[in-house]
Amino acid sequence: MARLLCSLISLVCLLFCLSDVVTQLTGETALQCPAGRDGRDGQPGSSGLNGRDGIPGAAGRDGKDGAPGRDGGAGLNGEKGDTGDTGLQGAAGIPGTCPPCQLPKRNITHCTWDASNDDRDSGVIHQCSLIKQRGQTAILVRWTGNLRSKTTGSKTCSRWWITFNGVECDDPARIDVQIYNGMSGHNFLAPSIVEGICYNIEEGTVNVQLHVGDCRPGNEHGDAYTGWNSVSRMIIEEIEL
Repeated sequence: MARLLCSLISLVCLLFCLSDVVTQLTGETALQCPAGRDGRDGQPGSSGLNGRDGIPGAAGRDGKDGAPGRDGGAGLNGEKGDTGDTGLQGAAGIPGTCPPCQLPKRNITHCTWDASNDDRDSGVIHQCSLIKQRGQTAILVRWTGNLRSKTTGSKTCSRWWITFNGVECDDPARIDVQIYNGMSGHNFLAPSIVEGICYNIEEGTVNVQLHVGDCRPGNEHGDAYTGWNSVSRMIIEEIEL
């Protein structure tokens, strides 16, 4: 039945198509066939060839700033620069303190000899010691007592001098006294002072001695006497320059 129906429809369509042909040949209107249904989609064709490259587009806008990168490694040291100009002098600082290196209020030694009655004509008469605290200080020494130089023949002079650890002072000068007596038999004992300051003495124990002997520049000593029936004393003090 279905086949018969399809055959009839095809026959009708054929009649319409023949009518259209007659119309085209004779110019008379013939019976028109209705439009048929759309056919099914055909199968996809093969891919075409790639097209040519297009013209480069215009430059795009600048992008936003990116996040900061990590710190790089340390670079090599640069060349040494030229010496700069001398700067201005700074203001004076606050005076510093140095308790360990400060001297005591007074570093002083005092030695005494009562009635030493020393009749030696040469040699060491008295010795007193001081512990010196600093190298850049000086020493003040003072010896007091009575002295005598008695003439014996041509020997008319005696000298008393101070040494520091066995050496006479040479900065600034020696510390001494000389007594000349030209009167034969004259036995005069007088109070005397041997005093001075000496620099450049190292710190530590300093033995200070009073000597007696020949006069300078080479006169032989007379009959000397030191500390007759009285107190002789030696005062030694470390002092700041």
